[in-house]
Amino acid sequence: MEKRTATPRTRKYPLELMVAMIRKAAALRNEMLGAGFTDNGGAIHSAERIMNILGMGLNYPGLTRINNLRNFKDAVFSVEAWGLHQAGDKVLIEHVSPLRHLTQMAIEEIGKGVTDDQFKEFVRQHYKLVLLSPSETLRLNKQNRSKVSTNRLSKAGVQLVTRNVHDA
Repeated sequence: MEKRTATPRTRKYPLELMVAMIRKAAALRNEMLGAGFTDNGGAIHSAERIMNILGMGLNYPGLTRINNLRNFKDAVFSVEAWGLHQAGDKVLIEHVSPLRHLTQMAIEEIGKGVTDDQFKEFVRQHYKLVLLSPSETLRLNKQNRSKVSTNRLSKAGVQLVTRNVHDA
């Protein structure tokens, strides 16, 4: 059996393709809503998945799986989660802008006729991941787990730090 050598992992889906695919998923979602289906029923699911892959590609280059965020060089932790992570304890990944609502907002942007570059900028601005302690995640979800809010984390008393600040 031939031995494989490690090669840098390339992006499976180019960002331009992901933008084209979210446009298609947005059109399908809107068509499904028009036929009487709902987002909770699944109309938005493809667009959500594509948004997640696109957001990771734009804001976390080199991160190939969301579950590897805790080891990503520029990962953002809460102060509490950083301490847990350093101790080898569990931390949880949180979308700063809840993915369902962010995807709905992105579909609205597409409906306004934004260019691909404008759309990518929208995603860069709004798609953010952080690592939180389990107790912070519970506290955050009790106050708001479904709507995009500019002060969602601070309102829950979450203070953030970047991993690279600690590793420098």
